[in-house]
Amino acid sequence: MSHNAKYYRKKLKSSTSHGSMRIDMMLKRANTSEPTSSFEDKQSDSNSRENSSSTTDSLEMDETVQVNNDEVEPTNTAVSMESLQVISEEVELTINKQETESSASASISTVKTVDITSKTDNRLYCAARYEQQFPWLYYSSARCGYICKFCEFWEKSGTKQPCSPFVEMGTQLGSHPTRKLEKHDKSENHQMASKMYHGEFFNSSKSVYQLLQEQHQSYDEEKKIKGRVYIETLIKTAYFMIKKRWALSDNLGEMIDFMGTELGMTQITDHLEINPNLKYTSHASVQEIVASISLTIEQETLEAVREATWYSLLADESSDEGNREQFAVIVRFVQNGIVKEAFLGLIHLQKTNAESLMMAIETFLLAKGVDITKAIFVGFDGCNTMSGVNSGLQRRFRNKVPHQIYINCRNHKLALCVKHLIKEFPILEQLDAMLIEIWKLFHYSPKKYEVFCAVQDLYNFKKLKMIKAATTRWLSHGRALARFLDRYTAILDAIDSIYDDKKDPELLGMRTMITDKKIIAVATILCDILKPVVVFSDYLQGDVHFSRVNTRQKELTDALQHLSQRFGAVAGGLNDQDLYFSRLPRLWAEIDDRTNFAHRLRNAGVFTMVQVAAELAEPMVNGLINEMDDAFHCSDVLQGFRVFELADIPSNLPDLMEYGEEKIRQLAVHYGRPLEDNFKGNQTVCQPVFQQNVMEQQFLAFRHQMFLLSYLLIEGLSINGKT
Repeated sequence: MSHNAKYYRKKLKSSTSHGSMRIDMMLKRANTSEPTSSFEDKQSDSNSRENSSSTTDSLEMDETVQVNNDEVEPTNTAVSMESLQVISEEVELTINKQETESSASASISTVKTVDITSKTDNRLYCAARYEQQFPWLYYSSARCGYICKFCEFWEKSGTKQPCSPFVEMGTQLGSHPTRKLEKHDKSENHQMASKMYHGEFFNSSKSVYQLLQEQHQSYDEEKKIKGRVYIETLIKTAYFMIKKRWALSDNLGEMIDFMGTELGMTQITDHLEINPNLKYTSHASVQEIVASISLTIEQETLEAVREATWYSLLADESSDEGNREQFAVIVRFVQNGIVKEAFLGLIHLQKTNAESLMMAIETFLLAKGVDITKAIFVGFDGCNTMSGVNSGLQRRFRNKVPHQIYINCRNHKLALCVKHLIKEFPILEQLDAMLIEIWKLFHYSPKKYEVFCAVQDLYNFKKLKMIKAATTRWLSHGRALARFLDRYTAILDAIDSIYDDKKDPELLGMRTMITDKKIIAVATILCDILKPVVVFSDYLQGDVHFSRVNTRQKELTDALQHLSQRFGAVAGGLNDQDLYFSRLPRLWAEIDDRTNFAHRLRNAGVFTMVQVAAELAEPMVNGLINEMDDAFHCSDVLQGFRVFELADIPSNLPDLMEYGEEKIRQLAVHYGRPLEDNFKGNQTVCQPVFQQNVMEQQFLAFRHQMFLLSYLLIEGLSINGKT
């Protein structure tokens, strides 16, 4: 050979293994803790060697047979395992790689003892070396590379990168992987995963399956929490949109997308990252959200009403767009010292008589779990079905709750006072019909309205629309009449222009009504009368104390009486610019200019200002005053609550000693004794609400506190001492 043969490994043959120990025997020998003796020590005793020569010969023959059999069937061995173990403890055979001699005729093989400890060649690549140096490294066949078993199971999902080496993808070590492995071993994420692995895996008494199951349950629980937070945010957003009266079906999804994408709200983005298609913004989901919000608000309201000591009940009936009778129920109660109002619901009515209404209220409150006997005050409108003293709804309600006090709707009563004037003055019906027809003429026809706007431009008027006068709401006639009188000339010109174009007989009839001097006179009078009445109506719609209503009603009565005197003064020739009644002569002159000569002669001298004031203005004012006096009559018990009005507290102590004794006695008699009520054979007895003597004594002490509060209010000071 051209090179030195000592640097080459010789090919092992089957004969080379003659007399050698099997690999598994060598491993077992290495794992035993007892020290082994060398083969040379065993040869020191020649006598023992001679005695064991026969045994050695048999061993050599059996080993040769065993080597040949191992190539075919490893399990078929000629020598039993027990005998081999005994022999292996006495004989240690090694292979000399350069000198191996075998003699078939020799009875005992000559074996040279050498050191079997192999020296590691660092120049050769060995993967086991890195797996031993880094215990977290293992080869994954599924990922075709090396993986870190710590990071694979315990690294946080949020810190994983799409292409993290040793974590998300298998990594090839290469020829010099030490730097790469040390970099991963010292990384922060790996250190945390290693702590998790050694702390939770090895120190835990739970199995791997239990740990994985707990991790899966923890992930599911986190997913549920994010889902609950998202649902809570969704419901709050829907509730906000409901309060703003925004449409939910079309806008809720866009609002959620805006809050998540543009505002970056984690309550939304965290959920959508896990479930991008689970937004709960479909039409069916929105309906369920609205129903859930409605149910929650209803339950909270009902609980507050049930816990209240007393409450006031307000109910009114009306027809919806489907011409169905709906009965609305509203309550007013005190919660934590704060007066609150709540809408309980609507009742669909089959009949609208007093008996059906009472039964509907009883059934409704019973279904809601609200005690009807706590309704200490009730309020309905002023119609006979509601306010009837003999068999109306308020009378039937008092039979259920004898201590209840009925308060009719003051605003409704005021509107009815104006409506009752029609019985005395039928011309008001013609005026109402005329206002409705004019509004319809320009409201339902854009072409006719354009003509009306063009006429207003010619007069340099601001373009205004006609105001509808509601038939059932006579207080709306005030604004409608003011608009009609302000645009009277423009309305006549527009009707004439439209009539000349189409010759519509309805327009001719409407023009005849507009040019009727008596109707125009009534229009000016009613417009002036309704001015103070509308102001009083706005006051009633606010948050006012019912004990002050009669005082304001007295002020309105005085204003109407003064208005009657002003009508007489204008009829006598005084020019009062604040009254529409003073425009009546100019309006009559406009009518005369627009009617033919024969018509003017027939109407000449029919009406004068004095006649209108005496026959129409003053009777209408007096009739309205009488109607209001009857409508705003207050019972003695209800008047007794005026004792708590701070404005009525005397300004000096001597008068305070006798203040309110009569009124508080009326309240004490009503609420401090048992009451019995009989209605059509139904007898009801209720116990006292308060003790009569205790109520009177407590008021004697309480009126001094009211005196102090009244003094502070007069001086312009608050309870905190600030101006």
